[in-house]
Amino acid sequence: VWKHMTGRPLVSIVTPSFDQARYLEEAIDSVLSQDYPHLEYIIIDGGSTDGSREIIQKYSSHLTEWVSEADQGQTDAINKGFARAHGDIFAWLNSDDRYRPGAVSEAVAFLKEHPQVGMVYGDANLIDEAGHIIGKFPAAQTNYRRLRRGYVHIPQQSAFFRGELWRKVGPLDASFYFAMDYDLWVRLAKITPVLYHPRLWADFRLHG
Repeated sequence: VWKHMTGRPLVSIVTPSFDQARYLEEAIDSVLSQDYPHLEYIIIDGGSTDGSREIIQKYSSHLTEWVSEADQGQTDAINKGFARAHGDIFAWLNSDDRYRPGAVSEAVAFLKEHPQVGMVYGDANLIDEAGHIIGKFPAAQTNYRRLRRGYVHIPQQSAFFRGELWRKVGPLDASFYFAMDYDLWVRLAKITPVLYHPRLWADFRLHG
């Protein structure tokens, strides 16, 4: 049951960030330019001193909420963001990545059409520092058994999952610095189908 009568689920997107001013505006733009109207966008900045705060303030009237304060890193920031979120569908977008146009509305449509599916993920390009496409993420269908054996193939940037399931299996394990998303996929796949939908939804930036 969606949160309100329009039949349009609320999508909560969290961006964790720390000293990524070089890319942050592109990430924010890629969220705010989505054609899906029922969105809450939360930015959790770790107390950046590189101009990120000024960029966030520039967009503050379009954000549901934002904070800039010291935290325990990316995992802690994502957990903080989702603790404030009210959505039917959750996603997070790191501050150096970006969504492709139409990503959110397509993900919502897929989850509406497949009510038994708890998470959907699409394709992602690999991009460089300048935003040029340098490859494609090897996204593929996986499941709980395969995930347990290391067959991940889920681009985090293009994953959307149901908020009610986060409330069951979250928060992220803060002891993981890079594998916290993999750990979450395993927990979700244990209780719900996770489906690969081969549509291009995000750009994953590789840089120093």
